[in-house]
Amino acid sequence: MKKIFLMLLSIVTLSAYSQNSNIYTVHNIKVKSGQKMAFEAAYKQHVAKFHKADKEKVSVFEILSGSNAGSYQIVNGPISFADMDKDRTDGTVHGIDLDKSFFSYLENDHSVHYYRLDDSLLLHPEVQSDKSVVTIMHIKSSMTSDYYAEQKRSFKVLNALKGKFWDNLNLRNYQQLWDGSDQIMASVRSLKDGFKELEREYFGPMNDGTPTFKDVYIQHYGTLDWDKRLKIMDDAVVSREQFIRKKRTDMSSQ
Repeated sequence: MKKIFLMLLSIVTLSAYSQNSNIYTVHNIKVKSGQKMAFEAAYKQHVAKFHKADKEKVSVFEILSGSNAGSYQIVNGPISFADMDKDRTDGTVHGIDLDKSFFSYLENDHSVHYYRLDDSLLLHPEVQSDKSVVTIMHIKSSMTSDYYAEQKRSFKVLNALKGKFWDNLNLRNYQQLWDGSDQIMASVRSLKDGFKELEREYFGPMNDGTPTFKDVYIQHYGTLDWDKRLKIMDDAVVSREQFIRKKRTDMSSQ
């Protein structure tokens, strides 16, 4: 697993300019007990040395809740499939430094996943924040098409909604690539004002007289399709996990 992970870290480069650059790698890592501060210090030096160029920058997030609280996500991207064919010119030296400042601090249960940003499932994507809520949904393989079609409808409705809450809500959805029979979709909500956005009615009362999601959905697609939607959204999701995280700017590329 270590060799595979090292190879992936070596070949992944970042390109924000390619037309099809919509793929992100997410490295989920857990640091050995008692090694957290030592790891952070060593990885900061690694990032400062090897991840300065635009095509090599990384963003590091610390998970704050759930069973993986205290672990990290290292995100590279966006890249294209063509970028994945490009080797680092300093791959050997980079790999040696990873052995010293990265792998030696990790538990063995780290993982690497590829996600593709879906531009049809975006709501106010221009909003970026250091704090976010991530939702991971596992979808029945037999219902993937139905669920995805319903999600596209949902985002058309979301983009048509007006009001203080809807105007400030932002979502970016990603489909995990090469996930086999376990179909996975990840949704990221950036919290522009921080975690206080999660307070009930932070943006004012939801029942302010403006049309609700259900109202606008039925206007677009009708009552029968609304009833079908409820069943699809309930039946298609095998499981769902959610956690909050914050970007560690001190550990990320500058």
